[in-house]
This record gives sequence, C-alpha cells and structure tokens, in this order.
Amino acid sequence: MAVLRVQPFEDIGTPAILVNADRDGMRLFQSAVRSAHEGGEATFEFNAVRHHLVRQDDAADIELGPHTVVWRFDDAKLIEMLDLITPLIDLPGPGHQYVDYIKSPVETLVLSVDEYLDHAPFGEFPQLLPVTTSEEPQGTGPI
Repeated sequence: MAVLRVQPFEDIGTPAILVNADRDGMRLFQSAVRSAHEGGEATFEFNAVRHHLVRQDDAADIELGPHTVVWRFDDAKLIEMLDLITPLIDLPGPGHQYVDYIKSPVETLVLSVDEYLDHAPFGEFPQLLPVTTSEEPQGTGPI
C-alpha cells in the first residue's frame, strides 16, 4: 500500500512542511503536480485527506485545513517540483529534495521518499489526522 503524508518538519533549523512518501505515494503526488502544471488544477484523496493543487500566478502557498491540503503554486514552482520529484522516484534508495521560497505557512517544503515511513519524526498536523470514532455511545445522558 502506498504512503503519502503531509507532516511538520523541523530538522533543518527552521520549520518546514514534509511530504513523506514511498515511491508509489510520490508518484501519486507527481501526477497531481503534473496535472496542475498542464491543466491548472488537480484533486486527489489519500488516507481521508483531500489534496487540491492549483496553478496560480505568483503563488507558493500551502493551506492546511480539516482533512484538506490546498497547494497553490505558480507554474515555475510546479515545474521546479516536477524536476525535483523525478530523480527522487528514480533513486535506488531513500532521499529528499528541498523546495525553497514557499510563501506560507513556512518557507521550505521537503519532498522525501522512503525516509520516514514508519514514524513522524516531528509529529503530525492535528487537522490531517484520521477521525477516530469510539465504539461507546456518547452523550446518552444519565441512566
């Protein structure tokens, strides 16, 4: 099964956002980036998180919402990302690339393949965690 997670990353001296994936997950992200570059936008859902990529002039923004990530990049940044993702997928082992000059909410996006698959080294974004339900009824009042 593919892995694709968006997580906080703080190992480079400044807060960043990590796209943490295996090769299949990064291929899925690559396909969406390519579709946004060619057609202006792309949407996909993975592990109950909806990703919406939008080509927008003068943009380099990532918006995290409840179970949603909106990626807004100008065409130059989309091309840069495609140029960085291809060698990551082709590497024989783990690796990562940095996408600098992001405007918000951080300045750096880290694209990682096969590096942090078993854990989130710097935690998770709570708004992107799966919704869990309790098997016990809630709010039933006194018995």
